[in-house]
Amino acid sequence: MTPAYVFLVLFSACLHALWNCFSKASRSPQIFFFWTGIFTATIAIVIFAVRHPTIPPSVQFYVAASGLVHSVYWYSLSQAYSSGDVSYVYPIARSAPGFVPLFAYLFLHEAISARGLIGIVCVVFSIYLFQQGGSRLQLIELTRRIRQRDAIWAFSTLCTVIAYSLIDKKGMSEFNTTGTTQLPVWHAVSYYLTQAAISAVFYGVFTFRSFEKREITDIARREWRTIILACWLILISYTIILYTFITQKVSYVVAIRQSSVIFAVWLGANVLKESNAKLRFAAAGVMVVGVFLISTA
Repeated sequence: MTPAYVFLVLFSACLHALWNCFSKASRSPQIFFFWTGIFTATIAIVIFAVRHPTIPPSVQFYVAASGLVHSVYWYSLSQAYSSGDVSYVYPIARSAPGFVPLFAYLFLHEAISARGLIGIVCVVFSIYLFQQGGSRLQLIELTRRIRQRDAIWAFSTLCTVIAYSLIDKKGMSEFNTTGTTQLPVWHAVSYYLTQAAISAVFYGVFTFRSFEKREITDIARREWRTIILACWLILISYTIILYTFITQKVSYVVAIRQSSVIFAVWLGANVLKESNAKLRFAAAGVMVVGVFLISTA
């Protein structure tokens, strides 16, 4: 990857960690994500009204599937942030690159190199470290911790990240081979906005069924500035990754983007004043090393 692409992915990683911090700081992460979805859908309507998107039929399935999976992603992530720290939930939710090769080995019979196996061990060990609450590492702490609500929803979010990552990679690869006259960056923008609008509809149904209208409007009135900022951060960070997927090796993109877990732990410790910062920094570092080994195996 050229330095320009490395910078883009690192920039995306910073933005991604930042909007997660904003959502965790909200009075209601569930409603916060509802409003970011509404604003994103509004942006999509305005942009598409000015410049009509062209999404080939072969890509439409992936866009729709990504939108459905993302609606489950928003639900799981909002539940996780309602009860857990961003420096705990975020790294687990973003550890998907460490588990995809393992599932490919178990179910698709794909080979794993020694370097890749070491990387998987590092990622799994980092998850173990995140479950520890004290200075001593105890196996019994792991069995107790993973049964708690924030852990359950963090791992649920992880499953959705694995799913939509595979869908989006396939969808963007298909988009790039359709021979449309649009610029590659417009492929990424139209893909993202369409799937985001779909997910906003399904997630909106959950929100209206779970919260009173007064609660929903109160969060918008109190946090509208942060909601709008988070909306743009989500759009920019995700579009950058989709754009880099078109021309760059996904393994390199994923490896560099994993640095977002370091940013998230730093924000959790220094902005949100979350506990266990040293242990979580160590766990995040082990995870980044593991993903790098897997991606370069």
